[in-house]
Amino acid sequence: MEKNKQQVVDLLISHSQILVRSRPYSEELSQWGKQNIEQGAVIHHNYVIFDPLPDDAFGANVVLTSADSFIMDNQTQRCIVVPFYTHPDNVIEVASATEKFTVNLQLDALLYSLYYEICEGDEVFYKFTFVPALVPITAHYIIDDEWGGQKGKMLQSGRV
Repeated sequence: MEKNKQQVVDLLISHSQILVRSRPYSEELSQWGKQNIEQGAVIHHNYVIFDPLPDDAFGANVVLTSADSFIMDNQTQRCIVVPFYTHPDNVIEVASATEKFTVNLQLDALLYSLYYEICEGDEVFYKFTFVPALVPITAHYIIDDEWGGQKGKMLQSGRV
Protein backbone atom coordinates (compact mmCIF):
# COMPACT_ATOMS: atom_id res chain seq x y z
CA MET A 1 0.00 0.00 0.00
CA GLU A 2 1.23 3.52 -0.76
CA LYS A 3 2.89 5.57 1.93
CA ASN A 4 0.45 7.42 4.21
CA LYS A 5 -2.48 5.23 3.09
CA GLN A 6 -2.48 2.92 6.11
CA GLN A 7 -1.45 3.03 9.76
CA VAL A 8 -1.81 0.44 12.52
CA VAL A 9 -1.81 1.34 16.23
CA ASP A 10 -2.05 -0.91 19.28
CA LEU A 11 -4.67 0.91 21.37
CA LEU A 12 -5.57 0.15 24.98
CA ILE A 13 -9.35 0.19 24.77
CA SER A 14 -11.20 0.90 27.99
CA HIS A 15 -14.43 2.41 29.30
CA SER A 16 -16.30 0.82 26.36
CA GLN A 17 -15.23 3.42 23.83
CA ILE A 18 -12.99 4.00 20.85
CA LEU A 19 -13.06 7.39 19.16
CA VAL A 20 -11.81 9.43 16.25
CA ARG A 21 -11.66 13.20 16.56
CA SER A 22 -10.50 16.21 14.61
CA ARG A 23 -10.58 18.57 17.58
CA PRO A 24 -9.28 18.52 21.14
CA TYR A 25 -10.85 16.26 23.76
CA SER A 26 -14.27 17.49 24.93
CA GLU A 27 -16.04 16.23 28.04
CA GLU A 28 -19.32 17.61 26.67
CA LEU A 29 -19.02 15.77 23.35
CA SER A 30 -18.03 12.55 25.14
CA GLN A 31 -21.39 12.11 26.89
CA TRP A 32 -23.57 9.12 26.01
CA GLY A 33 -27.37 9.29 26.07
CA LYS A 34 -29.74 6.31 26.18
CA GLN A 35 -30.15 6.21 22.37
CA ASN A 36 -26.36 6.51 21.90
CA ILE A 37 -25.87 3.43 24.08
CA GLU A 38 -28.51 1.52 22.10
CA GLN A 39 -27.01 2.44 18.72
CA GLY A 40 -23.40 1.99 19.88
CA ALA A 41 -22.21 5.43 18.80
CA VAL A 42 -22.05 9.12 19.68
CA ILE A 43 -21.80 11.09 16.44
CA HIS A 44 -20.68 14.71 16.16
CA HIS A 45 -19.37 16.28 12.97
CA ASN A 46 -15.70 16.07 13.96
CA TYR A 47 -15.82 13.83 17.05
CA VAL A 48 -17.20 10.28 16.92
CA ILE A 49 -17.22 7.63 19.63
CA PHE A 50 -18.03 3.97 19.07
CA ASP A 51 -18.75 1.08 21.40
CA PRO A 52 -15.98 -1.52 20.88
CA LEU A 53 -18.46 -4.16 22.23
CA PRO A 54 -16.19 -6.13 24.62
CA ASP A 55 -16.54 -4.60 28.10
CA ASP A 56 -13.11 -5.22 29.63
CA ALA A 57 -10.01 -3.11 29.12
CA PHE A 58 -7.82 -4.71 26.47
CA GLY A 59 -5.27 -3.93 23.80
CA ALA A 60 -6.30 -4.21 20.17
CA ASN A 61 -4.92 -3.31 16.80
CA VAL A 62 -6.68 -0.43 15.10
CA VAL A 63 -6.14 -0.24 11.35
CA LEU A 64 -6.54 3.25 9.91
CA THR A 65 -6.83 3.55 6.14
CA SER A 66 -7.26 6.35 3.63
CA ALA A 67 -8.96 5.04 0.47
CA ASP A 68 -10.91 6.17 -2.58
CA SER A 69 -13.67 3.65 -1.83
CA PHE A 70 -14.67 1.28 0.95
CA ILE A 71 -14.19 -2.48 0.81
CA MET A 72 -15.49 -4.31 3.87
CA ASP A 73 -13.20 -6.83 5.56
CA ASN A 74 -14.52 -10.40 5.34
CA GLN A 75 -14.01 -10.74 9.13
CA THR A 76 -16.31 -7.79 9.95
CA GLN A 77 -18.86 -8.38 12.70
CA ARG A 78 -20.22 -4.80 12.85
CA CYS A 79 -19.92 -1.99 10.32
CA ILE A 80 -21.13 1.60 10.66
CA VAL A 81 -20.52 4.60 8.41
CA VAL A 82 -20.72 8.23 9.59
CA PRO A 83 -19.88 11.63 8.10
CA PHE A 84 -16.63 13.00 9.53
CA TYR A 85 -15.32 16.55 9.08
CA THR A 86 -11.70 17.58 9.47
CA HIS A 87 -10.10 20.99 9.86
CA PRO A 88 -6.64 21.78 8.48
CA ASP A 89 -5.56 23.31 11.81
CA ASN A 90 -6.60 20.30 13.90
CA VAL A 91 -4.76 17.05 14.48
CA ILE A 92 -6.82 13.91 13.83
CA GLU A 93 -6.55 11.35 16.61
CA VAL A 94 -7.77 7.85 17.37
CA ALA A 95 -8.22 7.39 21.10
CA SER A 96 -9.71 5.56 24.03
CA ALA A 97 -10.29 6.85 27.54
CA THR A 98 -6.68 6.09 28.47
CA GLU A 99 -4.52 6.82 25.43
CA LYS A 100 -4.46 8.52 22.05
CA PHE A 101 -2.51 8.36 18.79
CA THR A 102 -2.13 10.92 16.04
CA VAL A 103 -3.52 9.68 12.73
CA ASN A 104 -0.58 9.95 10.33
CA LEU A 105 -2.50 9.48 7.10
CA GLN A 106 -2.58 12.04 4.34
CA LEU A 107 -6.12 13.32 4.90
CA ASP A 108 -6.50 16.47 2.80
CA ALA A 109 -10.28 16.55 2.31
CA LEU A 110 -12.54 18.46 4.69
CA LEU A 111 -15.25 15.79 4.64
CA TYR A 112 -15.03 12.00 4.77
CA SER A 113 -17.31 9.02 4.97
CA LEU A 114 -15.76 7.27 7.96
CA TYR A 115 -16.32 3.51 8.08
CA TYR A 116 -15.97 1.74 11.43
CA GLU A 117 -15.54 -2.03 11.48
CA ILE A 118 -15.28 -4.44 14.37
CA CYS A 119 -13.50 -7.53 13.06
CA GLU A 120 -12.69 -10.87 14.59
CA GLY A 121 -9.84 -13.04 13.44
CA ASP A 122 -7.46 -14.65 15.93
CA GLU A 123 -8.22 -11.57 18.07
CA VAL A 124 -10.68 -8.69 17.88
CA PHE A 125 -9.38 -5.75 15.84
CA TYR A 126 -10.86 -2.51 14.58
CA LYS A 127 -10.73 -0.67 11.28
CA PHE A 128 -11.43 2.94 10.38
CA THR A 129 -11.52 3.76 6.67
CA PHE A 130 -11.56 7.41 5.57
CA VAL A 131 -13.14 7.90 2.13
CA PRO A 132 -13.22 11.50 0.83
CA ALA A 133 -16.77 12.78 0.23
CA LEU A 134 -18.38 15.79 -1.42
CA VAL A 135 -21.61 15.55 0.58
CA PRO A 136 -22.13 14.10 4.05
CA ILE A 137 -23.30 10.51 4.13
CA THR A 138 -26.22 9.63 6.39
CA ALA A 139 -24.91 7.70 9.40
CA HIS A 140 -26.13 4.10 9.24
CA TYR A 141 -25.33 0.43 9.75
CA ILE A 142 -23.80 -1.32 6.73
CA ILE A 143 -24.66 -4.88 7.84
CA ASP A 144 -26.96 -6.66 10.26
CA ASP A 145 -25.14 -7.69 13.42
CA GLU A 146 -25.84 -9.71 16.54
CA TRP A 147 -25.85 -6.61 18.81
CA GLY A 148 -28.94 -5.02 17.25
CA GLY A 149 -27.45 -3.28 14.23
CA GLN A 150 -29.76 -3.49 11.21
CA LYS A 151 -28.47 -2.98 7.68
CA GLY A 152 -29.53 0.46 6.43
CA LYS A 153 -30.86 1.64 9.83
CA MET A 154 -29.96 5.30 10.37
CA LEU A 155 -28.11 6.47 13.47
CA GLN A 156 -28.88 9.65 15.38
CA SER A 157 -26.29 12.42 15.76
CA GLY A 158 -25.45 14.24 18.96
CA ARG A 159 -26.25 13.15 22.48
CA VAL A 160 -29.57 11.35 22.24
